[in-house]
Amino acid sequence: MTRAYPSLFATACLCAAPCLLVAALLLASANASAGFFKTITIDGDYSDWDDVPVVDSDAADNAGFVDFADTKIAHDDDFLYIYNSFHTAQSLGAFTALDVDSDVATGFDVFGLGLIGSEAGWQNDFPFTQDAGSFNNGSGMAGDFFGSGAALLTPFADGFERELSISLDIVFNAGGDVFADDTFSLLFWTDLGAGDVTGAIAYELTPIPEPTTLLLAAAGLASVYGRRRR
Repeated sequence: MTRAYPSLFATACLCAAPCLLVAALLLASANASAGFFKTITIDGDYSDWDDVPVVDSDAADNAGFVDFADTKIAHDDDFLYIYNSFHTAQSLGAFTALDVDSDVATGFDVFGLGLIGSEAGWQNDFPFTQDAGSFNNGSGMAGDFFGSGAALLTPFADGFERELSISLDIVFNAGGDVFADDTFSLLFWTDLGAGDVTGAIAYELTPIPEPTTLLLAAAGLASVYGRRRR
């Protein structure tokens, strides 16, 4: 099915224009996550996310438009999974910004807030690439999904919640893996209404613990408990 997306270059002009983001800047903070290893099924059933911790909570501050609430992130060996909830039933028009090297100076500085330097972005599920001087440099990405590095998103409709996955194997058409580093930063934002941004979220792709490690940890806890009982 062919989808019509808003002009990314028109959005770039909106990003450059003054907007009411002073409160967002004061509220946005760097949030860190060591990574949560779990496979999520992107099917609109959000019960998969019940045990995944919230990595960012944003106050209601963009009434009538996309207004971010809670964000959760997980990953497995193949995909990065993202959950966003919203204070309004508006979710289309939400952007995902990915700072692959956690360096604000090397990527697009969303709203000029100094929170993130994004090299890869998604508008809803639509992928595009960025650099320090360009909201969309036109280079693009390749790989799952749809051969372009798109996100798998549900629902593709406005609502109070959404979930999406991004392949960890996607590459920049200009060269190099998007997820070359195990640590990176994410930020979620919109230019609709007064504009809204989450905090910058530092995330690490941690491996799943080996079964032997889990058994040793359990044995250690049992030993400590046994000593306390004596």
